[in-house]
Amino acid sequence: MSKESAATSDNPCLEPTEGGDYVYRLDITKLREAANAHGDHTQVAIARRTGIAESSVSRYLRAEAQPDLNCAMRIAEAYDVDLRTVIKRIPIEAAA
Repeated sequence: MSKESAATSDNPCLEPTEGGDYVYRLDITKLREAANAHGDHTQVAIARRTGIAESSVSRYLRAEAQPDLNCAMRIAEAYDVDLRTVIKRIPIEAAA
């Protein structure tokens, strides 16, 4: 990541916004709830249903990685939930 301040960055997602800075993260609890509701109780089952590599699902569930938009959409569509159900907005300070 650049050492530029967020205000001078070329990335509009990093610029200050009304109400403070925030990032989006996978809501692991909501993902597990949606998966369990469909009978998927393991990361293998989640990987099979979503078409996402089991190693990636494992990293998501351990909060070691975040899905890109494509994978987040696969999760939402596989479990028939709105994307906003499995992705949460958190203050950038809490994400650090």
